[in-house]
Amino acid sequence: MKRYAVFGNPIKHSMSPLIHSYFAKSLNIEISYEPILGTIGKFNIEARNFLKDGGSGFNITLPFKQDAYNLATTKSNIALITGSVNTISLKDGEIHGDNTDGSGFIEDLTKNIGYIVENKKILLMGAGGAAMGVIPNILYENPAELKIFNRTFKKAKDLSKKFSDIGEIQAINIENENKLEFDLIINATSLGIDNVDFVLPNSFFKEDTICYDMSYGEASNSFMSWANKNNLKFYNGLGMLLEQAADSFYIWESKRPLITNELRSILKQRL
Repeated sequence: MKRYAVFGNPIKHSMSPLIHSYFAKSLNIEISYEPILGTIGKFNIEARNFLKDGGSGFNITLPFKQDAYNLATTKSNIALITGSVNTISLKDGEIHGDNTDGSGFIEDLTKNIGYIVENKKILLMGAGGAAMGVIPNILYENPAELKIFNRTFKKAKDLSKKFSDIGEIQAINIENENKLEFDLIINATSLGIDNVDFVLPNSFFKEDTICYDMSYGEASNSFMSWANKNNLKFYNGLGMLLEQAADSFYIWESKRPLITNELRSILKQRL
């Protein structure tokens, strides 16, 4: 039986064990999948020990995605571009790093929600690892424009430069902007986790603007409340979680599981 896991800190909230166990059962594949509370500063040792003890691969969530990138001896193109890894597998004896966050996000947006990114004006809130993981995939969809806002302007500016060879990104200061009217606003910040109210000027949206929070559950409540108050359509990141997990499963087992309504329902009950 192949052993898989997810490393994170905290990890108790993770729904990955439930998701991957469901995927395996649906495909008649026997695996074990465990949540591992990683120790800050000891990820490298603990991850290597897991693989040494027979682990076939693992997922990585906060705050170890950069550590996983450093651990990997070979990396996929998207992992190299984002500088972040959320899936580790073993390939020809090498520790291979991949990132399925961006593909999972676009898959949810285009396939499940039916939203076309091409020629749309997009605002991405946040300049941390979550934002970094999806920027290349957004740019590959050819939006009309992609702007980044972060509480620390320099961080947004640095991030826009990092991906400038893929497409045009502009860091913005809310105070200096006038009527922007974005088609899609994506929240990749920890505002909801930090229990901070989400605020944006009225000039940033119009009546058919779509709001998407990469978080789900309580962490997405802040952005959802703001969207509801402004009568805007809102989606949380549960679909993204499922799609990126299915992409990870495919990397390990060469089979992409179906995401069923039953599985969605099980997860919603856990939120």
